[in-house]
Amino acid sequence: MSVSAAMAVAELSHSFTKTHLHSSQVSFKSTRLVNYRRCAFRPFPQIRSTTISCSVATTEVKAPVIEQAEDPKNKSECFGVFCLTYDLKAEEETKTWKKLINVAVSGAAGMISNHLLFKLASGEVFGPDQPIALKLLGSERSFHALEGVAMELEDSLFPLLREVSIGINPYDVFQDVEWALLIGAKPRGPGMERADLLDINGQIFAEQGRALNAVASRNVKVIVVGNPCNTNALICLKNAPKIPAKNFHALTRLDENRAKCQLALKAGVFYDKVSNVTIWGNHSTTQVPDFLNARINGMPVIEVIKHRKWLEVEFTEKVQKRGGVLIKKWGRSSAASTAVSIADAIRSLVTPTPEGDWFSAGVYTKGNPYGIAEDIVFSMPCRSKGDGDYEFVNNVIFDDYLLERITKTEAELLAEKRCVAHLIGEGVAFCDIPEDTMLPGEM
Repeated sequence: MSVSAAMAVAELSHSFTKTHLHSSQVSFKSTRLVNYRRCAFRPFPQIRSTTISCSVATTEVKAPVIEQAEDPKNKSECFGVFCLTYDLKAEEETKTWKKLINVAVSGAAGMISNHLLFKLASGEVFGPDQPIALKLLGSERSFHALEGVAMELEDSLFPLLREVSIGINPYDVFQDVEWALLIGAKPRGPGMERADLLDINGQIFAEQGRALNAVASRNVKVIVVGNPCNTNALICLKNAPKIPAKNFHALTRLDENRAKCQLALKAGVFYDKVSNVTIWGNHSTTQVPDFLNARINGMPVIEVIKHRKWLEVEFTEKVQKRGGVLIKKWGRSSAASTAVSIADAIRSLVTPTPEGDWFSAGVYTKGNPYGIAEDIVFSMPCRSKGDGDYEFVNNVIFDDYLLERITKTEAELLAEKRCVAHLIGEGVAFCDIPEDTMLPGEM
């Protein structure tokens, strides 16, 4: 049979190609696979084996398959160049470098991650003296794209990026991680109710919570980005009882950044003059951008912007609907600004909060000083000493307007909690969400 009429599909384990590929087998590859299109290096797929798959034109017939069982001791847990170069020996460490940290990112082949991963690898987030290992979680459908992301990270030559591993099994990817950035989630499709989205994504985050509970560092910090992020964070923490509930965060930093931008525009100042901005409650259209406690150049916003109706109506709606306006303009949801806000959220935990200021984060409400219902994840003002932990802010003020809005977003989160009762060990789910408050980015 001619070469052009033959089809070969060879499955070669990574350890086989590195240590057992003899000259006769090299000859086989060069003569029988002349038309192969693609070779995909899979560091640890779901079946816990690493393979190189080479495929040829579909008009050809199959040739014999060469297989060899992989020794678990030799299982690859790295990608490409990182398998060869990661060797942080004592004599190679600079005296100023910190201990390597392990950071997992789910949805790692998506647009948000495409911006975020390079910020993490560059040292922009954790600091210029912090070596990092990136553990990237994808799906079967996105695995080739995940390989492409890893290749780009290789080609970027980041000195601090000491290790990259990719996979589709959270129990592999989350092993010993100290940070877990959970971005991946199913988007809301046409005709899908918010309750449906809560259930579908809730199952994803329940499984990821169980994986973190089983294999992650006991003090892992978890930031949930996939929507609906507040309740997804609650589901995740409820399925990870060995990890402190305080370590779970829902991302509301993008909402805070948008609020700062709008206040700065209205006041005619640069946004670095805006401080003490809080987003209260849910990452939904019930969220409450707090102008009462916010400051511009150290002065209360209400003394700088003396247009109360603008603050209560236009400002609030601009923050809540900013994502939808962006989608109409650009045809896609925010990715780069979301990645920036994730980086901001991490930096707020690993660097001390400036004196007198605070930041917003969706956190577990147990022990909060604001009277918010306990046992939900609610965005509130926080401060940090830079140790990865946070504390609630005490010196905030409330008026009737703010309390009324906070009560509404609290009620929504309590309704969402009832809707996912089956995922958090609280019996049969009952969905009574009063209205659809989906943000455009959920679509």
